[in-house]
Amino acid sequence: MFLLRWLRRLIKTILWLVVIVVLIPVVGLAYGFLTTPAFDKTPLPGITDGAPPAQLAAKVRQAIPDYQSPAPSAWLAYLKWATVHAAHDYATFVDKDQPSGFPYWDYVGHYWQDYATIIRVTSARGIDILDYVAPTLIGTGLTIDYAIQWAYENTVGRITEATAGKRVAADIYQAKAAGDHAVFLDTRPWSNFPYAEERAGLFAVEPAAGDDSIRTSERKLAFGLADTVKQWCADLGKSALAAAGYPSPPDLHVWAKGPVGEAARNEPDTLLERDLGGAGTIFVTSRSQAFTGMVPRLIDKGISFVEIGGKDEIMITATSGAEITAPDGSRILFSQPIPVSPDTRRTALTVAVRKLHLVLPALAKAGAELEHVYADD
Repeated sequence: MFLLRWLRRLIKTILWLVVIVVLIPVVGLAYGFLTTPAFDKTPLPGITDGAPPAQLAAKVRQAIPDYQSPAPSAWLAYLKWATVHAAHDYATFVDKDQPSGFPYWDYVGHYWQDYATIIRVTSARGIDILDYVAPTLIGTGLTIDYAIQWAYENTVGRITEATAGKRVAADIYQAKAAGDHAVFLDTRPWSNFPYAEERAGLFAVEPAAGDDSIRTSERKLAFGLADTVKQWCADLGKSALAAAGYPSPPDLHVWAKGPVGEAARNEPDTLLERDLGGAGTIFVTSRSQAFTGMVPRLIDKGISFVEIGGKDEIMITATSGAEITAPDGSRILFSQPIPVSPDTRRTALTVAVRKLHLVLPALAKAGAELEHVYADD
């Protein structure tokens, strides 16, 4: 009888957990749609200016495998990178402050608001419903992760903060590990991060003089457990992708005009692919944060863009101290203060690719700094 009651409670608990997990994206997107404005669906001015001849564009797509990225990838990519931006913000915050003060729920709310905006944008482009699966899983995972962290850090974490009275060596180690994790995510998927090595490093930390033993033990236990779970999830995810034969992301093909050969000569992971004469040059590069850093350098050397990933419209984000106005050839999707730095705003814009060489200098002149070009999926 006892075993039967225990089994019923276990099944009931599992069912409740399933219901909660299912409700997270439902509630999150409801919040997102209710708190964000409708999107202007009219064609972006300037998007057709300077378009290559249709016959040449079709020939390029036929001749170069993987030249054309999926139509909505530029916007959906932001949702993956939103978690990377959050990781950087977290690392910046805990470098000086305790993690209990991090605004976890602000980042969760922003994700679902941004996701709602992205859905409005991509739904007008005939997106496949299956393309929303990954962003939904990412948002659900972020919500669960941050909810657990918030609850723990503001209960047990607050107590051990009080007993310690200062940051201990384990806190400092975890702050550095958070920075390493954020930098890692700029170029590689989270599942490749060595969480087990991070855990081993944490366990090896020796307390500094005056460190509180309770805080030290609690940090090692809590973050050691978290790294164990993350390593298990990472291994599981990699095994699932390998079993499914999931291919690595293809390289990014960029069609540009100007002195492309000279400008791209010293850029990392970049090769000239096809010379189209007066119509420009196509080069291939990796899909990572490195491409974002490359774009302004190429523009400074006289490069303009025809297509990026086979698209004539792309998404970027920029940070600034004040609200900015969208330059000609672009449209603001959303703009919001960064939770850990309210005096800095993150603004997302849709940009006509053939206006990118004009838009970025205009943003820089207005005091905005390019954060990321979303050319990957």
